[in-house]
Amino acid sequence: MSGTRAPDPDDPDLRAAEYVLGTLDAQERAAMEGEAARDPVARARIQAWERRLGPLAMVIPVETPPLHVRAALLRRLPAAGRAELHQIEALRSQLRRWRVAAGGAGLLAAGLALVLTLGTWQRPSDGRYLAVVQGGGTLPALIVRVDTRTGVAMVRPVSAEAPADRSLEVWYVGAQGPRPLGLVGTAVSQMRLPAGAAPDGVIAVSVEPPGGSPTGQPTGPVVYTGKLIAD
Repeated sequence: MSGTRAPDPDDPDLRAAEYVLGTLDAQERAAMEGEAARDPVARARIQAWERRLGPLAMVIPVETPPLHVRAALLRRLPAAGRAELHQIEALRSQLRRWRVAAGGAGLLAAGLALVLTLGTWQRPSDGRYLAVVQGGGTLPALIVRVDTRTGVAMVRPVSAEAPADRSLEVWYVGAQGPRPLGLVGTAVSQMRLPAGAAPDGVIAVSVEPPGGSPTGQPTGPVVYTGKLIAD
């Protein structure tokens, strides 16, 4: 579309996003790391994108392509011929524009993936936090969204499984120790946060007798944990 402006390759926020996505080449990545070491504003841009895209990295499993894929691609590439210097520079310029566009598409895809994985996306604001609660498996056990302003936690089960004849109980662990939130169900459930819940807390899940802990404290093993991060 003629009215659509191409993204600026030198936009500092876009370069920070590309750094987090991993689309910068080695030289550009080293330059970005040097800039972040010197400039707190550049470092803050990178950290902001890490917070935005971090949950996606935890939810989407890493896939390593088979070794034969690279060899097959190299065999299919045409033999390199001689090119004039201006042609090489033109190709480099086109590649740069393509990579910036691909980076923007990657950000869009990341946002869509978060919407599909975490539910309806809401614009981040103060008081909203997210915990991807897991125990070492490929998929998270729970995804917990917390609003400290309203004192509400929305708990979405993903792959959590309770042992036979046992319940899984969710806990908020803060400065005052573990506080019970409720039992893990089969669908999204709303739970109340304890008074004074802070964003530096941890969400934990323990195995308990049917119906939950009889003591108000975890009595069985803690099988899943996740730290709250800004949503």
